[in-house]
Amino acid sequence: MTSSNDFSISWVAPIVPSVSLAGIPLDVSAEVLERVLLKYLVDASSLLYKFENSPDLLLRTHGLDELGNGGYSFSLFNDAIINGLLKGTPALSIMVRAGKVYAVKVYDFSFSGEFAREFVYKGFLPAGIGLGSLVSDLLPFTSLEFDSAEEWFYTDQSYGGLEVTGWGVPLEDHPDQVVTALCVISGAIA
Repeated sequence: MTSSNDFSISWVAPIVPSVSLAGIPLDVSAEVLERVLLKYLVDASSLLYKFENSPDLLLRTHGLDELGNGGYSFSLFNDAIINGLLKGTPALSIMVRAGKVYAVKVYDFSFSGEFAREFVYKGFLPAGIGLGSLVSDLLPFTSLEFDSAEEWFYTDQSYGGLEVTGWGVPLEDHPDQVVTALCVISGAIA
């Protein structure tokens, strides 16, 4: 568990399974997260945020219920550059459970070769794997279990808590699928 009371949110920070994504540490309190997020608020009336090296992001949803569950979802502010098929795809989500950050997820809201690709999250897992990489690039480092109900992959526990989204099908069906979302999860995968 982290005791950090201050951290930086960065669009190029490394992705560390079971630890952090975008520089946001897992298990940090919701109060600390909220205080840190305020440092990046550039326009309160439009809920516009700018993290280190990030594009302008719009806070679409936020809040916690009485049990401390909820979170934050940020989308690209200028979504006119996003292909119509991917409009509405968030750029970053932060999930909170029982008053602590439980998971942080980044999404690829572009297709290969599109201008929007320049704005997706730029941080990487070890060995340079990130959004747009092949899902199979992870196989030398971890096994991948496909969850057919959720349509994503889980890494093994020794690699750390990480969900990898591809095309929603097993690798055997489409071995060339690319990573469309990465989610760092606190603790052991259930």
